[in-house]
Amino acid sequence: MQRIVVGFDGSEHARKALERAADIADGATVAVVSAANVQRLLRDPSGGASPVDPADAEARTQALAEAREYLEGRGIKGAYIEGHGNAADVIVQEAEESGADLVVVGTRGLSAARRAIMGSVSTNVVHHAPCDVLVVR
Repeated sequence: MQRIVVGFDGSEHARKALERAADIADGATVAVVSAANVQRLLRDPSGGASPVDPADAEARTQALAEAREYLEGRGIKGAYIEGHGNAADVIVQEAEESGADLVVVGTRGLSAARRAIMGSVSTNVVHHAPCDVLVVR
């Protein structure tokens, strides 16, 4: 295995996914992907629309820093990708472009009704990734 892509937003479920990816890396690079949902547009003072909430950008930066610290502490080579768009789409795109061998994502355990309405990052990744996907609970 050469490259593992992990979706990471700093949540407890994402931390478990990162830990599992690190456990099975065995020399592979772990590419940590954090995505901003650009569908949430904010109005900026000049009257235009800003595609990224500054608080969201800060949260992604902190999440990637946390992932970097964790992987470096375990001696694992990492790559850190800050994407923009639907999280599942960004994760799948990174897996495609990098030739990933595995994608690891956490699951929030949404109810069937909520998942049907909102969709699920893990479900979308499972259906669209070009490689194997490990969903961690």
